[in-house]
Amino acid sequence: MTLNRYIAMRMIVEIVGAVACAAQIFRNDTLTSLIIAGLVTLLWLIGEIWIVRVLDRERPRTDELSDQHQLTAFRFAFFIMIAVLVAIGVVGMLATLVSHVPFVVPPMLLPAVAMLALAVADARYLWLEHDGGTDED
Repeated sequence: MTLNRYIAMRMIVEIVGAVACAAQIFRNDTLTSLIIAGLVTLLWLIGEIWIVRVLDRERPRTDELSDQHQLTAFRFAFFIMIAVLVAIGVVGMLATLVSHVPFVVPPMLLPAVAMLALAVADARYLWLEHDGGTDED
């Protein structure tokens, strides 16, 4: 398995985690969503440990372009996450001003946005790698 294939699988796991966090927000089904989020976290952690122990020894990546792609992808995801959180804050403030009812942000919104940002970073990295390289991945 190559690093890019692993990142594609990790992106899918992160999307499932974001959906599990969002399910806690909208359905108030805390037990089921908490179990799914816990399994996603465990799967993600096992994958990260596996990639560090196995893949780095077989084929270490020392490609500067790949490192630049990772940095660009994480910056992009960070700015997207900040923009989404600012938009939620502005909408909440305007809703409070208009309706005179306090706007409460659900506690699981931040983990959902964070997991989605990780998935966006992985997708952006894969897009940059596919667009910028001649690798078989």
